Amino acid sequence: MRTFIYLFCFVFVFNLKAQDVHFSQFLVSTMGLNPALVGNQSVDFKASFQKRTQWASVAKPFSSIAANFDAKDVLKKTSVGFQFLNDMAGDANFTTSQFNAAINRAFSIDRDRKISAGFLFGIAQRKVDFSSLIFEQDEQLQKNTSFVFFDVGIGANYSSIVNNNFSFITGLSTYHINSPKQTLLNDKNVRLKQKSNSYFLTFYRLNNTIILNPSFFYSRQGKSSEFILGTALRYDFPAFNIELISEVFYRWDDAIIPAFGLNYNSITAVISYDINTSDLVAASQNKGGFEFSIIYMWNKKKRKQIGEIKKYCPKYL
Repeated sequence: MRTFIYLFCFVFVFNLKAQDVHFSQFLVSTMGLNPALVGNQSVDFKASFQKRTQWASVAKPFSSIAANFDAKDVLKKTSVGFQFLNDMAGDANFTTSQFNAAINRAFSIDRDRKISAGFLFGIAQRKVDFSSLIFEQDEQLQKNTSFVFFDVGIGANYSSIVNNNFSFITGLSTYHINSPKQTLLNDKNVRLKQKSNSYFLTFYRLNNTIILNPSFFYSRQGKSSEFILGTALRYDFPAFNIELISEVFYRWDDAIIPAFGLNYNSITAVISYDINTSDLVAASQNKGGFEFSIIYMWNKKKRKQIGEIKKYCPKYL
């Protein structure tokens, strides 16, 4: 029985190695999208928090959180960011905890175009707790089997202002380029596969109060892939310093993702829900994942031309 349990855990980890912590609101955590986007906000500092729960109707809910902090231009055209991730799944509380640090350097091509390059370094722990499991026979299992690994990622980004009403951002990033070991059995052949992200984000001003942000995101890791496309609609109420946010995104062959939010002064809060459309719909009953995010942005000192800087990229969730 013990051999069977460890073999099961081995396969479990092997299968999960292609499933990084991910969020439907993929624009909130810039470090998770591309380290070259760290510090790309229009203000000096940005702090964000995300929480996601999913598959509550199928099994014990999977729970994921991400906390991020970005500091813009700590040195000339050089920004830094920090991130904490935590993901817990299943009755055995298979948990991933990771701390990442990233640095990003921007290079101006001209007034309206720039490129940036980013580097990420992280340290993570994965563990499983057998004490929550029930067996027919008494098994002498290690209660908190875990392992620690280092993680490395790189990315590049290009942004352009086409005119006063339209701008875009596009980029590529690669994570786990060091292919860290992923095993509870000390098998050096089980490694975390590299993950590649690509995206195209746009900013289109229809008039003085309405902004469209169409975008798509594609990620691939081993045999697993994710493709999300959709748009955000932002309606501004300048008299009240309020911006309403509505979104509809689609994760290919998996879920429809509506979202609603509000921006007031320097705080943005968004709630989204995945409506499952995959083959799991019979068990999930169309229920997917609930996600909440909140962002706070601020300056050391007041700036007079924040609006001009914001044109370089779509406003992140």
